[in-house]
Amino acid sequence: MAVFAILLIGLVEKCKPGGISGELSRFVGISRYGVALGAAWTVVIATSLIWNISLQKQQTIEIALNEAKTVYEKDFLYYRWATGHHGVFVPVTDKTTPNPYLRHLPEYKITTAAGQALTLVNPEYMIRQVYEMQTKQHGPFGHITSLDPIRPENEADEWETSALEAFESGAEEVNSVEELNGERYLRLMRPLNTEVGCLKCHAPQGYETGDIRGGISVSIPLTPLMAISRKNIATYSIVHGVLWLFGMIGIIFGSFSVSQSIGRMEMAEARTRLVIENMMDGVITLDAQGHIESLNSSASAMFMLAPVDVVGLKIGTLLAGKGGLGDSEFKWDEKALSRAKGSLREFEGKRQDDTTFPLEMSVSEMSFGKERVFIVMVRDVTKRKQAESALVDSQQQIIKQEKLVSLGTMVAGIAHEINNPAQAISFSMEGLKMNIDYVRELIDALQPCIDADPATLCPECSQLKSKVAELRLDLVLRAINDIAERNIESIERIDHIITSTKRMAHSDEEFSTCDVNTIVHDAITLTHNQIKYVMTLEADLAPNLPQVKGLAQELGQVFINMIINARDAIESKGLARKEAWIKISTSYDAEKKGIAVRFADNGNGISQEIVDKIFDPFFTTKTIGKGMGLGLNLCHRIVEAHGGQILVDSNPGQGTVFTVFLKVVES
Repeated sequence: MAVFAILLIGLVEKCKPGGISGELSRFVGISRYGVALGAAWTVVIATSLIWNISLQKQQTIEIALNEAKTVYEKDFLYYRWATGHHGVFVPVTDKTTPNPYLRHLPEYKITTAAGQALTLVNPEYMIRQVYEMQTKQHGPFGHITSLDPIRPENEADEWETSALEAFESGAEEVNSVEELNGERYLRLMRPLNTEVGCLKCHAPQGYETGDIRGGISVSIPLTPLMAISRKNIATYSIVHGVLWLFGMIGIIFGSFSVSQSIGRMEMAEARTRLVIENMMDGVITLDAQGHIESLNSSASAMFMLAPVDVVGLKIGTLLAGKGGLGDSEFKWDEKALSRAKGSLREFEGKRQDDTTFPLEMSVSEMSFGKERVFIVMVRDVTKRKQAESALVDSQQQIIKQEKLVSLGTMVAGIAHEINNPAQAISFSMEGLKMNIDYVRELIDALQPCIDADPATLCPECSQLKSKVAELRLDLVLRAINDIAERNIESIERIDHIITSTKRMAHSDEEFSTCDVNTIVHDAITLTHNQIKYVMTLEADLAPNLPQVKGLAQELGQVFINMIINARDAIESKGLARKEAWIKISTSYDAEKKGIAVRFADNGNGISQEIVDKIFDPFFTTKTIGKGMGLGLNLCHRIVEAHGGQILVDSNPGQGTVFTVFLKVVES
């Protein structure tokens, strides 16, 4: 059963399809494997049965041989005992008569004192009588023989003669299965060496001590043992037959199951192949050395190459520039492919007509036993790059529009700021004109008095004339002084607004050192008119701050956007002017080596689920027409470009704190 299981597993492994050829294997093809496996199973069972039968027969022979050796050893011990005693004297009977071949010995026949006749029985005579008592039909029997026997009955048969001749050639034992009297026997024969006790009888034959003068043969009947063997063989046959039957049943069901499994595997692989072939992305398989093994239709169309044209080539032949075979940094060997696993990389693909296109590539790995296969997914990202470029252009336009909106807000505030001092100057000039007209009317009314001859005037009129002259001069001087002071103040305010506007509008192409407090102050100046009637603005700017490196106009736009957003949050809450406030502060963090600009308000605040989205482009909570959702996104991008960050801390209903952190310029 173990052999059967191994064969079945091996067959299943071999039946696994190596590729999809368009048609699935039919059940008839699978049945052929089942027939082959059934034949192999039959051969295995038959071989096992034959081997067990042969082993059983061999064991039967070995049992008979062991029995023969046991009988021989027993008989040989009797023989040696008798030889050691130079024979024994036994009473003379009808079956035991004096041995005529021992007549040359004076004591071959004696009489006891009681008149009992005794005869000498030598070892050979004793063993012969013992063997004659054995019946050949019931058990083993032995025979003592020689090529030169004294007694004719001890003459060797054909098999014994062959064995005795083998002893003369140096053999120490001869055994074989022979047929005697129509039955099979195991015959064993060993030589008899001449000993001192043997010379008493065999010395006249010329034997000396150590000579081989014959042998003892033992025959063991095989009929009883063969009967037992046949029973065992029958048992083995039945067991092997049952095992063969169960095996064939298992093969039939297993073949059917395997055929179904293979069919399902082929169907699954066919579907997988169809999916791969119809994928929009290209799929390329590589061996461990980076050579192309296959590619799907999308990859073939992408590079304008047929599979037969690239199979066996390095993957680098499909790339241009960085990653191509001309680039020594990219070997595209096993190590390079292993390092590239799990990452998405961009390369420049090369078509058959030498045109290039942007390409995304990812590498994964599969193992089939000891074989490693790398799977490369490739994607033509030309359209995506074009779309990204168009999107970037669109975003740039929207960002410019957002900047224009911010600039429009700033310009509106600047116009309003400049309009106030301009109106003050106008009012001052009108007041001066009114004073001059009033003085002129007064002088015209008193003109007759003024034009009269002083000598003709009374003391009161003369004094009035003097008073009028002084009054006219004093009024004119006062009006001019008041107007001048107010106009100077308004002009200084206009100059400050213009200076802040110029600093804020000036756009450097390269980063330069900037004073954060100055940028914050300019942002407050330019937004002052938009918040002074809505809320209170407090500024707490730390003195002597180190400078930062950046674009003042960009940072100013960030600060203006922060102030306007705080104003909108407060207006949406509906607070009165005396309750609403914005607090702007700056501080230096020596540990982080940066400046923190904080914009705090007590507006509506921001919920936590919205905080994570406020810097996303086009995300806004304002109503339509009040924002496009790019303000904070633009601020975030500007601050990141300056190497800083924006932090948000907000409690819904209580207010928000935006912190802009900027790195200072190293000394």
